[in-house]
Amino acid sequence: MASTKKKKNNEKIRANDVSKLGPLERYNEVVNAAELKAVQLLGLSFQVEPDYFSSADKSLEYVIDNTTNNFIEEDGAGFSFISITVTSKRDDEEILSCKADYVVIYDNLSNCHEREVVVFLSRVAPFACYPYFRGLFANLDWAADTRLPPLPVHREPIVPRKKKKGETAITEDE
Repeated sequence: MASTKKKKNNEKIRANDVSKLGPLERYNEVVNAAELKAVQLLGLSFQVEPDYFSSADKSLEYVIDNTTNNFIEEDGAGFSFISITVTSKRDDEEILSCKADYVVIYDNLSNCHEREVVVFLSRVAPFACYPYFRGLFANLDWAADTRLPPLPVHREPIVPRKKKKGETAITEDE
């Protein structure tokens, strides 16, 4: 009984401390607290046109659309709705398309701020979801006998770092 009371008091103290933190510290609190609960497939469409098999060009494009990020504070849960689309085109006509819709759920976020949870979801949820999609797409590729190479690893675009005062830029010559 004493340990339960102590735990509740620690949670109250932590909740009060979090409100005093800056945005970066609050974001780090989300990173430390978040637990991946589920990656769920909500919908799937896969279409291969007969022309695909006679086409020499088998290049693919993929797009990840992180459409909606929600935080339900009373449940301590964050939800990210993601659509991933892969297409192959010939002369601007889609000859192969695959679209999958997912929800990625993180929990254990009770003492976190909504803004930082939404930022976390928009950055992390696509990376949590993409390997599931790659596996699904590989199975569809095999079943349709389209013989595509594996989808590439998903990478976050590099954002140039702002120089600090007094810092000089490094050039390729150095």
